[in-house]
Amino acid sequence: LLGDVKAAGTEVREEYRWTQERWDEYRRLAEEMEEAEPSAKGLIFLDYGKQTLTSDGRILNEYRFAGKVLTQDTKWWGTRAWYIDEGINRIDVLYARSISPDGTVHEYSPDDITFSEPTRGEVFFGQGTAMSLTIPAVDIGSIVEYGYIDEEYAPEDPELFQPRFFFQSGEPAKLSKCEFEVPAGRELFYETFLLDANDPYIGQTIKELPKFVGTPEPVITRTDSSTIYTWELRDVEPLIWESNSMGYTTIAPSVHAGLYPDYSYYHERFGRLHREHIKITPEIDSLARAIVGDLESEKEKIAEIYHWVQRNIRYISVKGALASRFGGHYAQITLDNKYGDCSDKAILFSALLEVVGIRSYPIIVMTNDAGFMDRSRFPFWGGNHAINEVWWDGERHVLDATGNLHRFPTYSMGDCDLYYANYVRGEIVYNPPIPAENNSMQSVTLVELRADGSAIISDSMWFTGDMEAGYRGYFEYMPEQRHEMIVEQFVSQRKAGGRLSDFALANIRDISKPFLMEFSYEVDDYTIEAGNYLLLEVPALRYSFPEIELSDPNFGKKSDMTFMRTHDVTFTLADNYTVRFVPERFELSNEYFDYVANYEVDGNTIRFTDRYRVKKLRIPISDYAEYKADAEKIMAYVKERIFLSEE
Repeated sequence: LLGDVKAAGTEVREEYRWTQERWDEYRRLAEEMEEAEPSAKGLIFLDYGKQTLTSDGRILNEYRFAGKVLTQDTKWWGTRAWYIDEGINRIDVLYARSISPDGTVHEYSPDDITFSEPTRGEVFFGQGTAMSLTIPAVDIGSIVEYGYIDEEYAPEDPELFQPRFFFQSGEPAKLSKCEFEVPAGRELFYETFLLDANDPYIGQTIKELPKFVGTPEPVITRTDSSTIYTWELRDVEPLIWESNSMGYTTIAPSVHAGLYPDYSYYHERFGRLHREHIKITPEIDSLARAIVGDLESEKEKIAEIYHWVQRNIRYISVKGALASRFGGHYAQITLDNKYGDCSDKAILFSALLEVVGIRSYPIIVMTNDAGFMDRSRFPFWGGNHAINEVWWDGERHVLDATGNLHRFPTYSMGDCDLYYANYVRGEIVYNPPIPAENNSMQSVTLVELRADGSAIISDSMWFTGDMEAGYRGYFEYMPEQRHEMIVEQFVSQRKAGGRLSDFALANIRDISKPFLMEFSYEVDDYTIEAGNYLLLEVPALRYSFPEIELSDPNFGKKSDMTFMRTHDVTFTLADNYTVRFVPERFELSNEYFDYVANYEVDGNTIRFTDRYRVKKLRIPISDYAEYKADAEKIMAYVKERIFLSEE
């Protein structure tokens, strides 16, 4: 099959040959589009995709592109890469060429195609081959043109055919078009996103509909052999990316389609697969009972097994067929191997819990860093991660045993604020944002300010959720002899010139217990002179809001995480200092975050306490102005200082 790919480059079919008419057309379009979009880095003349389910069950993914390179930023258009899964798909390069400004045509040759093992992490082992094509002589001013077909000639289940197409990219497009084709007699069910002025995403993920000429309704062409659904947009404005947006999949116009109007087929297909792989063997039975021992409560049993799977089953992905890629290997296979990927670990976790009477199911998610796939609008069967729905106290909860650092009942932030598919139960469930308290950093700090302006500071810190996993994982990964240096760096970030006196770390490798961090340090000049006063700042009091950098964004925003941070800081001042001013109590609350802070003065002792909570991940564009105004109030408050005088 790989040889077939190379041979395809030796001759271009007549319909794909370069013509003078196309050269004239592209030059005309370039002149027109450059005038309309003078800041464009490239111009897209054609963005065309066709996805076909054939009558014999093959899936053809055809794509054709033509564009003009205007800056270094779009020279990458001359490079294409594919993944070839042996026994499943092959690539047919229809044509690929660049045209220099003087009209010289540079056709690709088989020598421009290379094959290699795909770039893999140390924990991924696939069975495929990476194929890449470098179109010759692509430079600023070049026109790039190519077309290819990625043919799944042996899909494991053609009924899972689920085409989709996105119409907008970072550069203007004259024509963006997609066609979905199914055999005659089959119906395609589809949902469009951001193609209609009444789309519910408007006011949420995006301020207004992007500019283009086109309609959300397809042109449907029926023949004796097939039905073709066509969407065509013209003069599509470029998508100007903004940091901290909700993700490309929720801000770009798109259409998604499939062979079924609901999840019934997918529930049956994957539910059967998951149930089959959660097979209890004598080894799994005895292991589960040994792990929980004499524990009686549901939560205790779940916690022990949760921690055991995380720490004893290494994350390594070895995938081939759909059954193992999407359904995980049989639980016993993963146990025997002592390794597996997310779906493998989810299957084994459910099997172990089933032995001890706990209801648990593998579930499929599209993590929130990949955007927000609204499964309630369209029956999207796929995902990029597998975790678990686990029941205790009569309620469903989510746990993720993929990693090896989360203490029960916390799990990865990427698994929340999304819809997941529980195929075993036949349900689509919304999992809300993780409560802020379940992803926290809390600290108690004592500051002794001496008469000469130096200070001794001691800190105790504890964590939950991703914060705990991050700190625990960092120290576990680093050699123990480097721990002191790491804490020294931590101290220097808190106060310039700080000298570490002592430190202690607890429960680095025992994820069933809280990870604790304690350290003390000294600073020679702790206060800041300001005229007749000395300024005192609360250690490590800083809150950032990178999502509010724009005054008038076009897209809704996404916070990195729900989160809680608390400070409890006590300043003990030498007798030669007098407290002249402390900031007033501050309290603010909205739908997305809240903050409360307070200073108490008792003679020469000052106590500062605060609590900051991020409660939601996604900030709709309609609420952005209020969100930004409230965030700026918090940032202004934490910059205020304590004023002292010195006798």
